[in-house]
Amino acid sequence: MTKPIPEGEFHRLLAKSHRLHSKRSFTDLAKIGISHGQPRILHYLSAHDGCIQRDIAENFDLEPATVTDILAVMEKADLVRRENDPDDRRVLRVFLTKKGAGIHTEVEAIFVTIEKECFRGFTKEEKQQTLRFLERIYDNLKTGNQAAQHD
Repeated sequence: MTKPIPEGEFHRLLAKSHRLHSKRSFTDLAKIGISHGQPRILHYLSAHDGCIQRDIAENFDLEPATVTDILAVMEKADLVRRENDPDDRRVLRVFLTKKGAGIHTEVEAIFVTIEKECFRGFTKEEKQQTLRFLERIYDNLKTGNQAAQHD
């Protein structure tokens, strides 16, 4: 029987896991020229090519200025291109370039490798349960934050 983990340890375990995951992933991502913030935008654009910048900011709970900064770096690296919407010149649409799509494929392979390492020794059911728990934790925190903003 494993000993129970005491109350109050969640944040420490989550922080330690996040730190190691980030260190590992960004070491691998740096080898292909990708920095913090870029992988999730590449992933989002692979499914929502041509979206507007505001959609990216809302999807990732980021400030619009942060998204603008990340996209500027990505545009300079030829991973994305931004174009004015033909129907509304005030709106910028964001598209993956051919290079960006290729880099996205490499990024996904890196994350699959790291995910396999993270879940080594887990059953399929344990992995799914862990992912569902993390999703619920995120939803609880997001809902709690929204509720606090409306009070």
